[in-house]
Amino acid sequence: MDDYYINHTLGPKHGISEYLSAIFWPDMSEIGLPLSDVSITTLLAIVIICSCVVYTIYGAIWRIYLSPIAHIPGPRFAALTFWNEFYYDIILGGKYTWKLLDYHQRYEFYEELYVGSSRGRTDKWYWSMRMFGQSNVSAFDTLDHDKHRQRREPWNPYFSKQSVSRLQPLLIQAVVDKLCTRLAEYQAAGRPAVMTHAFACVTTDIISEYSFPEGYNLLDQPLFDHDHYDAWMALSKFSHLLKQFGWLYPLLDRMPMWVTRYTSPEMYLVLCTQEVLLKQTLAISEKRETSDYKETTSRPSMMQAFMDSPSLPESEKTPQRIKGEAQIAIGAGTLTTTHALKAATYHILANPDVKERLIQELEQYIPDADSPPNLRYLEQIPYLQAVMYETLRIFYGNSHRLQRIFPDRPLQYKDITIPPGTPISMSTVHVHDNDRIFPDPYKFDTSRWEGPSPPFRYLVPWGKGTRMCVGMELAKAEILTTLANMFRRFGREMELYQTVRERDIDTIYDVFNPLPSRDSNGLMVMIKRKV
Repeated sequence: MDDYYINHTLGPKHGISEYLSAIFWPDMSEIGLPLSDVSITTLLAIVIICSCVVYTIYGAIWRIYLSPIAHIPGPRFAALTFWNEFYYDIILGGKYTWKLLDYHQRYEFYEELYVGSSRGRTDKWYWSMRMFGQSNVSAFDTLDHDKHRQRREPWNPYFSKQSVSRLQPLLIQAVVDKLCTRLAEYQAAGRPAVMTHAFACVTTDIISEYSFPEGYNLLDQPLFDHDHYDAWMALSKFSHLLKQFGWLYPLLDRMPMWVTRYTSPEMYLVLCTQEVLLKQTLAISEKRETSDYKETTSRPSMMQAFMDSPSLPESEKTPQRIKGEAQIAIGAGTLTTTHALKAATYHILANPDVKERLIQELEQYIPDADSPPNLRYLEQIPYLQAVMYETLRIFYGNSHRLQRIFPDRPLQYKDITIPPGTPISMSTVHVHDNDRIFPDPYKFDTSRWEGPSPPFRYLVPWGKGTRMCVGMELAKAEILTTLANMFRRFGREMELYQTVRERDIDTIYDVFNPLPSRDSNGLMVMIKRKV
């Protein structure tokens, strides 16, 4: 029928190019171009270009004037295109968080929006969740509210305050004791220690031992390992590209490893780490099929517990999906607390009054440095708590926007209605650097947490609401245990070494995790020999 119509309309000697010409360019002779010289390729190119132009113009008009959120105030270029975010986060290298701070200061949305994320059903935004190379796989990057609740349930028993309190003397204290042994070796050798890597070994050893039947035992190596830390930071540095270009990670994942190794060494580290995680989860899955599995899992690791969880269907227990949970557990469990310990150690050593007061209090509460107390006792040391809370404020937790979608109800801010289904983002930076809440926010000021009404409401390094970080209690236990033991044993001999706040400590770039200057060598300390 189509061929008959074409031939009937244009005559038997004319083809499809003439037919398209008659529709899209009826009289080409007017511009001196004979009809027979126009190819189908040229005409299709014209159609495609015109369609793209029309689509772009329509999209711009829709986003700025017709969209359900077109009435919300803000810079028009930001409303028009994601290229605004691309410029600040990729071209400038992780600066959009601070540009948004300018926007929020002008329109003052942030406090109301952040509090609102804890009410009702909250979904995550697929576009944002692409930034870690996986979406809708682990509990962290699950989009749907109800699905997230199902996947999060197996996590909760492992990270409750009661479970962490039981874990502290058995695992956390044992790992911190190893750290102190290693620091004593650096002290005896008169060698500076890169504490960024030392803390990464501590946090990795703890979370890997908790997650898998066997931990990584990085503190057993002769030098503080940095490969694992570098691999997780490499993924974090790639996060903006992966979010903007969702096809990039699947492409790199399918490339031969030797190609990736030479074309993208950082991504090669990421893929190697994920391959290790997959092998570990495959080993657990295969062991589940053996007859002695139950007998050898009296204290099952977290990933074993996920595979045995009655709240998860079998479709949720595949090695590939559990590997996704392991990626979040190991990655987040390594980086976040490492950066907290790094910030705390710097600010204690850089502020003599803070250092002296903390050491005096630790000597009072822990008379014997070789007999460390349990977690509940550490939580009763007032100034140690104040130091921890101010550290959690000044280092942010994560520096990126945490997008939320409220699918069932609109949000109201003054006279502005934000319709259901709208992605809304917020960053810890916007709260913790708010000088109306925390005067002089750049200053490390422990007195904020010592008055009658500390501003705990605005301390949000873990986020808030139903998607709040599940590892909060574990991180606090790691921070308290490490700081108490390290400064009780080495505090008076420990000093900063070639470390500058503006270069090595302060957050300069947002790559989901806070990142200092690219010239930084990390936090370094020297522990002097006792006289």
